[in-house]
Amino acid sequence: MEKLSDDVLLMVLEELEEAEDILTFRVVCKRFAALALHPAVWRNFDVNYDKPYCSCPLLRMAPCIDTISIRLPAEGCLQRACTATRCAAARLCIGVDGASHAGHAAAIISRQETLGRLIDVEIEISSAVAAGDACMLLNMLASTSRLKSLCVMDRGEDRLPTAHNRILANTVVAPSLREFGCTLYALTEPFVQFILSEHAATIEEVNLGGSPSTLSMTSIAPLLAGVTNLRELTGSYLPGMEALAACKSLSVLHLIMFHTESLSGPAVAGSAQLLQRAEQLREVTLEYEPAVRSVADVGADLVLALAASGRSRVERLHIINYGCGCVGNPPLLQLLVSALPSLSALRCLVLENGAKKPDALLMAIRPDVAPSLQRVEVCLSEGCAHFWLHGDTVKTVMAANPSLHIKLDASRLVCGGNTARCGACQLGCHGELRGDGTLRRDLTSGSFPCVPCIFSHDPMDECSEDHSENSSELWIHLPL
Repeated sequence: MEKLSDDVLLMVLEELEEAEDILTFRVVCKRFAALALHPAVWRNFDVNYDKPYCSCPLLRMAPCIDTISIRLPAEGCLQRACTATRCAAARLCIGVDGASHAGHAAAIISRQETLGRLIDVEIEISSAVAAGDACMLLNMLASTSRLKSLCVMDRGEDRLPTAHNRILANTVVAPSLREFGCTLYALTEPFVQFILSEHAATIEEVNLGGSPSTLSMTSIAPLLAGVTNLRELTGSYLPGMEALAACKSLSVLHLIMFHTESLSGPAVAGSAQLLQRAEQLREVTLEYEPAVRSVADVGADLVLALAASGRSRVERLHIINYGCGCVGNPPLLQLLVSALPSLSALRCLVLENGAKKPDALLMAIRPDVAPSLQRVEVCLSEGCAHFWLHGDTVKTVMAANPSLHIKLDASRLVCGGNTARCGACQLGCHGELRGDGTLRRDLTSGSFPCVPCIFSHDPMDECSEDHSENSSELWIHLPL
């Protein structure tokens, strides 16, 4: 053992998965005592409030760890240990449930900032936290330096703004954030304004959640347009969103459309202009809450705006419109089909609408309509997926589009239980749908992939999809 170098012994210690084993190592000899406290040994460890053992010894002895996760109020001694620790964490995940525990959360954040390793904070503030306490936490986060990622989930959207929700005017922070998320509503608006302004030089991803209250917030869109390297944006309608068309780095856009009494054509006009003019977009998600029920609903025609210029370079389009309750073809389907010929770069189309059958959309897909389309993800909420695979629609669509891949989110894969077996299930084929044979297990969960993906071309052909045994998806080959 004496002949082994410190580097070799450190490699051994880094393989130990239990903190108790490493701490026990310290008592072997002075050499091991020093090595057991080396930062490399601890940098991947976590402290989690839901673990069945006490983490206080680790927080006392370890020089650093990856993550501290805690919900306040915390049971036992963990809350005090997190406030007083000298163990530097790279990431904090804090849930504030109690009405009087915002101060404890602020103390933990302040402690980790002082220790100098903190770069990622995720905090959830429950509706039980008073507006003044929530604003105190937001001020603390606004002044925290060196962060690369910050996510604030505030569950109290019914809180009214108070005099305390103004971010301190003299707060100055060097830009560092790359990822920022915060539900935007009246109480958090000054905080969001501050973050977007102070970190405009570094932010790349912004998630402002979904809230109908954003319809009146005129200051946010200009700030977003001033974010130099904005690459990805998620949020609701904002007045003046057309200004983002000039943001040449913006490639991923997720719009959440809330239908409220105040929603009107002019309110969404900026979003439509953005979709029409932003040729830099590569991925677009249009999410409707509640669902669009008619082509006349405000915002329903945004997919047409995306296609209007004929110069769209969007490669992935995702539409979420659950619960429309429409009989026959859902309204967005009609608009989508008419837009497809102008979306010539589209490679992946995802339609989440809880449709009984996806046949209408699939039958509209042809190489002359969507020449670049390689993958379609659709829903089948009625009937058996196995029966549908044997139907005429699949054969027709695959014959017309040999390179197409269909991912089918079905409510029922095969007939079973008390359900009478359909003709397809009686054949006994496609055992992979039942979990038979050589179906691959997901190595992380131990479960079988439950969403089948269908293709018809030769598996050996060059393809953008991974059909190999290492794929996490359940691929079913249906040769023509």
